[in-house]
Amino acid sequence: MKGKFFAVGVGPGDPELITLKAINTMKNSDVIAVPKSGASENIALKIAGAYIEGKTLLECDMPMIKDKERLDQYHDQSAEEIGALLLEGKTVSFLTLGDPAIYSTVMYVHRRLTNQGFDTAIIPGIPSFCGAAASLNTSLCERDEMLHIVPATYKGHQAEELEGTRVLMKSGKKIMALRDDLIRQNAMMVECATMENERVYKDLSELKEQSSYFSLIVIPSEDRQKEK
Repeated sequence: MKGKFFAVGVGPGDPELITLKAINTMKNSDVIAVPKSGASENIALKIAGAYIEGKTLLECDMPMIKDKERLDQYHDQSAEEIGALLLEGKTVSFLTLGDPAIYSTVMYVHRRLTNQGFDTAIIPGIPSFCGAAASLNTSLCERDEMLHIVPATYKGHQAEELEGTRVLMKSGKKIMALRDDLIRQNAMMVECATMENERVYKDLSELKEQSSYFSLIVIPSEDRQKEK
């Protein structure tokens, strides 16, 4: 009998924000998979640490590069490795920060395994931008306002054209280049939302240096900016 694959969201960083569903899924898994790509791997393991003791760990090569052809090769390889475990009847949980459905590499593997006929499922987690909103003690959108989630690593410079509240994810490397425009728009930033080393900036003029990869910027809608 084939095993089952779970894409598990472990939330934004605070271990207390992991869902009960995610905890039970991890506890019932034979293998815990994580992306072998640096900081996110270590953070996901730290968040879930109390629930995966004694579990077999599989590190999947998923470098942070933009070359689609090379990325496809890495994703194919990860799906092949996990598929072999599923054929052995193993249950595999692949951990990811935030929610699997939002800019997560795990979904590339999930899609491949699903297309190959394996039993797969997604366990949702609290997204980083919801954690950041809580840290800022504010809402992201109200009434009929639109909410845009934009990967700053790709299209952050285009966000100003959008109406409503805009969230720039993974904005660490772009922040200083965009800083003056963001200050003009009353943008706020949370670095490492809900983690132990969280830093909150409600005024970006206080920011003097490039922030970490796990930085998220919230640009309020025009109506909200007028309320300030």
